[in-house]
Amino acid sequence: MAFFRFLKNHDFILLLILYITIVALAISENHEPFCGDGEGYYMYLPAAFISHDFHHLTSETTEHRTNEKGEVVIKYSCGTAYFFLPFFLAAHSIATVFHLPVTGYSPPYRLVIFICGASWVFLGLFLLKKLLARYFSWAVTWMVLLSVFLGTNLYFYTVYAMTMSHIYGFALTCGILLLTDTFFKQPGRFYLLLLAFLFGWLTFMRPTNFSMILFILLYRVSSVTDFKERIIFFRNRLPDLLLAVPIFLLPMLPQVFYWKEMLGKFVVYSYSGERFLYWKNPKIAEVLFDTQNGLFIYAPVLLFFIYGLFAARKDQRASFAGISLLFIIITWTFASWHAWWFGGAYGHRCYIEYLPVLAFPLALAFEKIFNSRKKPVKYPFIVLILLCMYYNLAMTYQFSTQLNWDGPKWRWNWSTWGIKVNHTFSKFKD
Repeated sequence: MAFFRFLKNHDFILLLILYITIVALAISENHEPFCGDGEGYYMYLPAAFISHDFHHLTSETTEHRTNEKGEVVIKYSCGTAYFFLPFFLAAHSIATVFHLPVTGYSPPYRLVIFICGASWVFLGLFLLKKLLARYFSWAVTWMVLLSVFLGTNLYFYTVYAMTMSHIYGFALTCGILLLTDTFFKQPGRFYLLLLAFLFGWLTFMRPTNFSMILFILLYRVSSVTDFKERIIFFRNRLPDLLLAVPIFLLPMLPQVFYWKEMLGKFVVYSYSGERFLYWKNPKIAEVLFDTQNGLFIYAPVLLFFIYGLFAARKDQRASFAGISLLFIIITWTFASWHAWWFGGAYGHRCYIEYLPVLAFPLALAFEKIFNSRKKPVKYPFIVLILLCMYYNLAMTYQFSTQLNWDGPKWRWNWSTWGIKVNHTFSKFKD
């Protein structure tokens, strides 16, 4: 007990251990960071700071389009590159000082990208911890943090695919939630404008993230009275809300100038040929339960969030209306995309940005379990939570060794799956 009291009073030690572990795992795996979508997000930086030329880009690993001159045009927005920027500049300085290849892709640049992803995820977990600690016990807060990191595909994208946008969206969402909580407690123009900037950045990275506005507007709204008070709250701040609109758009400015330079238009839909094909027939069951990246199949610990949401739906901390509407809308949206499994992914990667939101009902579920006086109920559930984390880690290892990441080939082959998983679990254990 003394040991746990020490850790509880010295959270920075656990945070430091967590950060060092994340960085060490990312570096030790040493996967190729500059490929596929990740390269597309990153390409802006070498072009802007090394070659100083966006008109002669080349890429063999990421999808792209060409303009009328036949020049490669980056398909992906530059929002993720903002997160890379300070680490890229550090690597650029190191490469310049020590006369290493200044290409944007040499060892210094690769190393800092591993550290970059781990650092932003760590910051996100730190901000999420600060927010949860305002409403939940130390034990519940840390169990949620470990479940979110070790029990979901956030772990995979931090360690194996750190150039994808989702982990950076996760960090942004954590900041947005902490700021939202602070803003409603201490309303002020500064908090509102900062919130608008971060929310604009999140939306710019992936436009579907705009749906997060529902959670922000309905944060801690649990009754009709709360809803009416929230309307009055915003109506009294209409001038500040109007001022927030250009701040919301600010992160998008570099992108619109890039599009104007390369395509002659300020606003472009760069995902030509890709669309929401299933609006009228969304693949909801597949998105949630299919072996091809279904949310709950790869992160079963998130099933606890459903229990927490409904079991504590009248608790303000649940934000029942906001989270329920948000989850329904994003699930319908993801299930309507032409590739509802979202390509080469481990688990349904589009939910990673929303994990901080789901952390609230997850914490409520864990709180009910931890506070239960029935030991035959309490301890088996705690063991089950830990097993969910172990399951995710073992499945992550299996996925990282697969060659076929996309399409039906990644669906489980039941004739051989049991043998493969047993082999995976035994290797993971060793």
